[in-house]
Amino acid sequence: GISRCDTTESVKIFVGGLPQAPEGPLKYQIVYSLEGVLDYYTTLSWIVRDGKRMEVKALSEVEPVHFDAPVGELEAFHTAGGLSTMAQRYEGKIPSMEYKTLRYPGHAHIMEAVRELGLLDLGPIDVKGQQVSPRDVAVATMGPKLKKPQGRDLVALRVVVRGVKDGRPVTHSWELVDRYDEAKGITAMERTTGFSLAITGLLQVAGVVAPAGVHTPDEAVPGERYIAELATRGILIKELVA
Repeated sequence: GISRCDTTESVKIFVGGLPQAPEGPLKYQIVYSLEGVLDYYTTLSWIVRDGKRMEVKALSEVEPVHFDAPVGELEAFHTAGGLSTMAQRYEGKIPSMEYKTLRYPGHAHIMEAVRELGLLDLGPIDVKGQQVSPRDVAVATMGPKLKKPQGRDLVALRVVVRGVKDGRPVTHSWELVDRYDEAKGITAMERTTGFSLAITGLLQVAGVVAPAGVHTPDEAVPGERYIAELATRGILIKELVA
């Protein structure tokens, strides 16, 4: 999207792994490591704002995001790690850039309260003479309740790039909603992450990525080819231009 604008004003990335049938107060099920999720909720998030790289608290700046049915209304909030190295690379080049995680409404408010009460702290505390990590207790108690062996997941993604092309404002958007593969028993999270890695490896073997060296994925992998390869595996990304 950045390459399609003469100048880019903002980049917003929204991604979430979600249950197709939300239940319970968190409306969430484990789609990968719970420890990883809690790390994202407790670590500062890098963003670019007013052209400068800065950190904001995870679970902050909650905003509504709408997807067509059956996904419907979601909420988006800052979490750590989403921009990877892009915050450093685009500081001073793009005024605004941020990554937010998608969840069903109400999730961030509950998890922020849990965090602020210290229930996600890593450091040990004394409990009846025993040294205990609150985070370990949280994982041990929440984990079994959030595991849904029969639950079906989905992955929702939206990228919105706003800028100027030929003197006119333009907005490029990409959207994906992928669901559990009933025929093959593969989760949406496995499909979108595993197929993505496999495609990247195949493109490297084919010699169509950037020259040898250390490169970030957005620098090295040809976007159009990558999206086309995902489509052959049933992962469809819809593009809109306004």
